[in-house]
Amino acid sequence: MIADVPFRWLPRLSRAAVVLAIGVVGAALVAIVWITHASVVDARATMLRGLAADAGGAVRTRMMESEHEPAATRARDAFEATTAQHVRYLALIEDGRIVAAAGTPSDSPEALVAWFAAAPAAVPVVTGARIRVVYKRPPPRANRPTPPGRGPGEVLLEIDPAEVDHLDTVATWSLAIGVAAALTLIGLALVLVRWSLGREASVRTVEQARHLANLGQMSAILAHEIRNPLASLKGNAQLLARALPEGERTRAKADRVVDEAVRLEHLTNDLLAFARSGEIRVAAADPVALLREAADAAAPGRVDLHDDDAPRAWPLDADRMRQVLVNLLENAAEMSDGRIDATVTRGASGLRFVVRDHGPGLPDGDLARVFEPFFTRRTHGTGLGLAVCKRLVELHGGTLAATNPDGGGAAFTIDLPKAVR
Repeated sequence: MIADVPFRWLPRLSRAAVVLAIGVVGAALVAIVWITHASVVDARATMLRGLAADAGGAVRTRMMESEHEPAATRARDAFEATTAQHVRYLALIEDGRIVAAAGTPSDSPEALVAWFAAAPAAVPVVTGARIRVVYKRPPPRANRPTPPGRGPGEVLLEIDPAEVDHLDTVATWSLAIGVAAALTLIGLALVLVRWSLGREASVRTVEQARHLANLGQMSAILAHEIRNPLASLKGNAQLLARALPEGERTRAKADRVVDEAVRLEHLTNDLLAFARSGEIRVAAADPVALLREAADAAAPGRVDLHDDDAPRAWPLDADRMRQVLVNLLENAAEMSDGRIDATVTRGASGLRFVVRDHGPGLPDGDLARVFEPFFTRRTHGTGLGLAVCKRLVELHGGTLAATNPDGGGAAFTIDLPKAVR
C-alpha cells in the first residue's frame, strides 16, 4: 500500500508538468516576439532618421550645386534628385515664407510655414502619413556673412515612410501571431487538463459503480442467505418469550434475542434495498404531496413544510423518491428533538428538496463520508440508508449533498433535473 501512494499523485504531477511546460514555452515565445518587435521598432526609428538624413544631404548637395539658378529651378532639381529617397514634397523657405516648392504637400502653405518655425532642425517628425524634417540656415558668422540667396538655404521636406512602415507592420503582425500562438498553447493546456480531469472523474465513477454493483450483489446474497434462518430464529424467540412469565431473567433474555433478531431483520432489509436500487420507473408526480406523505410517515406533527414556487408535477419515481425523503426525515428526527424544515421548490437546475434539522450538525470530517456504504456513527445504524438515498437520487440524474448551514443543524439537499438520464 505504501508503494502505491506516489502513483496516486502521478496524474496530478503530469498535468502540472504539462501545464508548466506549455506555460514556459508560451511565455518564452511571447518574450522572443516582444523583444523582436522592440528591436524592429528601434530599427524603424533608426531607418527613419537615416532616410531623412540621406534625403536632406542629397537635397542640400544638389542645391549647393545649383545655387546660382532661380529658386524654382533649384527646388525642382533637388526634388527630382531625391525621388529615390521617397521625398514627396520640398519647399524652399526665405524670411518666413515659401519661395519655391515641388511635389505634393500634405497641408496648406501657411500651416507648413507655421510648423517650420516651431520645428527642431534636422530632426525627423512623423506627422500623419509622412515624415517632416527641416533644415535651417545656421546663424551667420561675424567674419563670414552668408549673402542672400546663397548657400543651401532653409528647406522643408516631406518623406513617404511606406517602405519603413511595411517593416513595422510585419513586426506588429509577428507580435500578434506570437501572442496568438502562446494563447493557443495555453488554451490547449487548459483543454488537456480539463479532458484529463473529466477522464479521471469518469474512471472514478465507473470504478465506484462497479464497486457498488459488486457490493450490492454480495449484499443481496448475504441478505437472502440470512433472511430465512433469521425469520425462523425470530419466530421461535417470540414464541419462547410469550411462554415465559413476565419479570423473570429468562424472559428478559428471550426478549433480548427477539430485539437482536429484529435488528438483524432491519439490516437484511437495508441490504436488500441497497441491492435492489438499480431501476426506477419515472412518471409525473406531485412533489408537494410526496413530501407531505413522507413527513406524515417519518415524523408526524414535527415537520414544517415549505412549498413556495413548487411545481404541481414533476417526472420521477414516486415510490423511490418517497423512500429517500422518509429516510432523510427519519434521520433528521433522530438528530434533533425540535422542529424539522422540509422544503420543495424550483431550484437553479430543476426541482429541489431540502430537509433540515436543528440539531448539532454533522462533524466536518463526516460531510464527505456520510454517503459511503456502511459508514455510520449511530450505535444501531447500518450505514446503508444514506447510501441508498444517494444512489436513488443519482438514478434520477440528480445530486444529494449534505451541509451544515448557518444557524446550526444539518441540511440534505436534493437537486433533480427535468429530464431523467
